[in-house]
Amino acid sequence: MLRRAPRLTRQQALSALPVRNLSLSSQRTENGETEITIPRREDWVGRLLVLIFFAPRERKVILEAIGSDIWEMCDGQHSVAQMVEALMAKHKLNRREAEASLTEYLRRLGKRRLIAFAIPKAVLERR
Repeated sequence: MLRRAPRLTRQQALSALPVRNLSLSSQRTENGETEITIPRREDWVGRLLVLIFFAPRERKVILEAIGSDIWEMCDGQHSVAQMVEALMAKHKLNRREAEASLTEYLRRLGKRRLIAFAIPKAVLERR
């Protein structure tokens, strides 16, 4: 039986530190987009899938300019709250718009395993 992670409060979620997946490489293009290179799995599942289907050694994901700015801030040093502030300032959004857009975008990156979230222990202890 799988154990679900405990639900976080809004404040705890805003204190989370998004961190890029270290197995990925990325580079910024001249037009402000970020190109992320995702290597093929090399475990037994990856090798089995290569025997059944064509699977390239790597695939690329392109992030547009705003996504690239968010990707750059996913360094484990910026909290979600700090990222919201940066989006508000740069793109002249109100807090609600910036927070909703950013959290949905980070959720998508997390589901695709491009990022993970580190939550400081001190924040978790404040339940």
